[in-house]
Amino acid sequence: MKEDILDPILQAEKEYHGAMKNAVLEAEVYVEECKEKQAAYVEKLNREWYIFEKAEKDKFEKRLLDAERRLEAETAALKEKLKNCQKIKAESISERFKREVLSLYGGN
Repeated sequence: MKEDILDPILQAEKEYHGAMKNAVLEAEVYVEECKEKQAAYVEKLNREWYIFEKAEKDKFEKRLLDAERRLEAETAALKEKLKNCQKIKAESISERFKREVLSLYGGN
């Protein structure tokens, strides 16, 4: 009778160890799959971040270029305005100087 019980117990133990080995192997495969998925996810995030960063950089550079062009146009307009003011001032001084000279000659 002991022999009759011993065989099923040994068989159950053998099956238990086999099941444990299979469970460990399945767990290792699962862990490896998770690592691969995680690595793919991290790579995807890196690509998305690169695309986002490039788009933001491009937008910033465009805004900066637009601002630079606007400032150059404003500077050119202000230079022209200054030039016209200086011309008017020179004409005014010239006219006053001419009147002053004429008054000195006319007054003699």
